[in-house]
Amino acid sequence: MNFSLLSLLLTLDLATVALTLSTCSTLDMDQFMKKRIEAIRGQILSKLKLTTPPEDFPAPEEVSRDIVAIYNSTRDLLQEKANERAATCERQRSEEEYYAKEVHKIDMQSLYPTENPTRSVRQWMDSSCVEETGM
Repeated sequence: MNFSLLSLLLTLDLATVALTLSTCSTLDMDQFMKKRIEAIRGQILSKLKLTTPPEDFPAPEEVSRDIVAIYNSTRDLLQEKANERAATCERQRSEEEYYAKEVHKIDMQSLYPTENPTRSVRQWMDSSCVEETGM
C-alpha cells in the first residue's frame, strides 16, 4: 500500500515538474508571417538607408512609344537568337547521337599459343598473373 501510494505521489510530482519545464508552445502562423514580413521590410529599409518607409509615392511616368518599340524589338531579337541556338544545339546533338552508335568488332587473338584453343581470355589472364607472382 505504502509503495503504491509513494509511487503515485512521485509520478504526480514528476509530471508537474515536467509540465513546468516545458517551453514548447503552439505556433501561430499568422503571427509568424507578420513577424517575418516586418523583418523583411526592416531589411529593405536598411538596404535603402531609410528609417521609415516613404510617405509619398510618385506616380509612374508614361513610357514613350519609342522606348516600348526598342524594348519589343530587343525582346524579339533575343527570342530569335535563343531559337537559333536551340536549333543548332539540337542538330549537333542528333549528329553526335548518330555517330556515337557505330559498333566496332575486334577479334582478339592470344599473344601466346596455348595448348587449348578454346581457353578464355580470363583464364589466360589468371595464368599469366600466377606466373608473374611466382605462385
